[in-house]
Amino acid sequence: MIDGVPAGIVHVAWLNPNTAWLEGMRVNPDFRRQGVANALDQRAIATARERGCKIARLATSVKNIAAQSLLEAGNYRRAARFNEWQAEPLRGDFSNLRVATGKDIDPILARWNRSEIRAASHSIVPNRHWRWTAIDRARLHEQIHRNEVRVSSNGFALLPTFDEGDWNGLSIHALGGDAEEIFSLALAVRGEAEHRGYAHIEAMAADHAPLNTALERAGFKTESGMFLYEHDL
Repeated sequence: MIDGVPAGIVHVAWLNPNTAWLEGMRVNPDFRRQGVANALDQRAIATARERGCKIARLATSVKNIAAQSLLEAGNYRRAARFNEWQAEPLRGDFSNLRVATGKDIDPILARWNRSEIRAASHSIVPNRHWRWTAIDRARLHEQIHRNEVRVSSNGFALLPTFDEGDWNGLSIHALGGDAEEIFSLALAVRGEAEHRGYAHIEAMAADHAPLNTALERAGFKTESGMFLYEHDL
């Protein structure tokens, strides 16, 4: 507050006992360039420390240069880049995909833990709330319960659905497998979207050259993305 007027806001969420997620920072246009963003960030960091967190994370657009400058001046480190991809549904075969069950959790984790994509993603990927978390047993169990995981003979995809106003579609939040398997998975997701009547497909995937090439081959296009930042507390 400045002279009784709200100057800005930031939300702090708790990913787990050790990790805070910072999001939704907004500064009142009347109070920009007065240090409000820095004050909000410092208050959020202090709140996370008070809660006992050891690390704070956030994501910002690769196009938001002002935010990146603020973060890097505030001792955040850039941990990973995620590219945002878009594709249209495509009539095609998706019989190589099946809905995962609890029996698939261990194979998925084993494949993910040895994946180069895991390293490129800093071991974490977005969830349906657009907060970056680890792919672990609890998360897989939850997403399998919601029918949001697909498996193939040598890969997997985390595939939540969104029906929000005039936007409905499938969103790929992680892919596992070699480049050829990822190409096959991505193409099959386009076929599933067409079959299920979804209008859009998006993917938020770690910046990794073989993954990028596989998605391009499958007809996905990218124009933007997100940087993941971390701050030790």
